[in-house]
Amino acid sequence: MAGDMTVYGLRDNVKLIREDANGKQQIVTLDLNNAETILSPYYWLQQNDIVYVEPIKNKQRSRTSADRSFTMSLLTTVISSISIITSMVITIVNLNK
Repeated sequence: MAGDMTVYGLRDNVKLIREDANGKQQIVTLDLNNAETILSPYYWLQQNDIVYVEPIKNKQRSRTSADRSFTMSLLTTVISSISIITSMVITIVNLNK
């Protein structure tokens, strides 16, 4: 129901945390790029399973860089707008004198 992993997740290093009948947690590493993984008893999720997908560092950094670019663009636009409005107000005030 959650859907597929995004492009930001490492598919060959997926951690599955499952609690057995004795209450002990098992941590299993799955390689979803390997076709034989579907034969593993851990491939099919059970209730209370926890799945951890490690993020790809390079894609995570590029996303952060894009976020910074957007923030800088927004900041520049706001400063330019304030400058234009201030200029217009000063011009109107000087014309009325």
